[in-house]
Amino acid sequence: MDGNLNEVCRGVKITCSWTDFSSNHMQQSHPFDIVGFGVATLDVIAEVEQFPASGGKTKILSREFHGGGLTATALVAASKLGASCWYGGAMGENDTSHQVRRILTGYGIALPAVSPYPPTAEPFAATVYLEKNTGERTILWSEFLPPPPILNQEAVETALAAKCLFADQFFAETLNPLYRQARSRKIPIVGDFEFVSSHDEEEALTLIDHLIIPWSFARVRGKTDDPATAVRTLLETQGNTVLVVTDGTNGAWYASQDDQTVRHCKAFDVQVCDTTGCGDVFHGAYAAALVFGKSLDERVRYASAAAALKATKKGGQTGAPTEKELNEFLEECPEGKT
Repeated sequence: MDGNLNEVCRGVKITCSWTDFSSNHMQQSHPFDIVGFGVATLDVIAEVEQFPASGGKTKILSREFHGGGLTATALVAASKLGASCWYGGAMGENDTSHQVRRILTGYGIALPAVSPYPPTAEPFAATVYLEKNTGERTILWSEFLPPPPILNQEAVETALAAKCLFADQFFAETLNPLYRQARSRKIPIVGDFEFVSSHDEEEALTLIDHLIIPWSFARVRGKTDDPATAVRTLLETQGNTVLVVTDGTNGAWYASQDDQTVRHCKAFDVQVCDTTGCGDVFHGAYAAALVFGKSLDERVRYASAAAALKATKKGGQTGAPTEKELNEFLEECPEGKT
């Protein structure tokens, strides 16, 4: 069923809407498909007709609360496609945490039975400025990191029983021991890294089995202006099992250790409304396709289609497609953009 979360913030009514998937996975006793501990955010999306010049002013057309964050949005995308997901990141007893918790559980994301976090713990808060004319966005986020994940008995047991772990670059110092255990148990890790800035993040990146990174990062890290060359170079130097480089409307390039031939998946041609969360949805759909047993070519195409559909709707999590929507889209659009 459809639900609405209405909040009043400084006298402005802000609405976040989602489809209730809570009955899908919340009460299961068997292991989850995908488990993650990375970033969750509460995004305030402010829509403007056109971004103003530096120092200028412009009218806000609308303002809404949406759930966001690399890991949280990926898990929501996977859940909407039928994967069972569990999130163990920091949430306490405060307004931001309550809203993120309600949004995630509304999408069927399971949370710890008893929260191990202090009441003051809260997810990131971010403001997203969305340009109506182009669908492009500018993101401003708080500089204060939430507390790192608490890996108590429930968290570790849940993670090591999962079919797949999902990782972003945050909290690597805390999570690397868990990633090492997962690798030793042959539990695949899908990773969303936009940068690395520490030794721990460098180690985390090499522990990822299925690494999906944006072209902006791959270009710098691979020291090349050619995406295919970046895939080959990084696959060889980092040792990931699969490496995917995404570049929006230009598509995605990918290869694996089993077949190092770099392939290209064309982007799907859609009417863009909002690009917020497209990369996160790509990651979540890829992880879902992985646990569903799809081949590498199928996983990348599935993820590309999911990201394209998300771009047609506002909000990272609200815009992620359902399994039915994605399957229908793939039937109607067997090929990507030429």
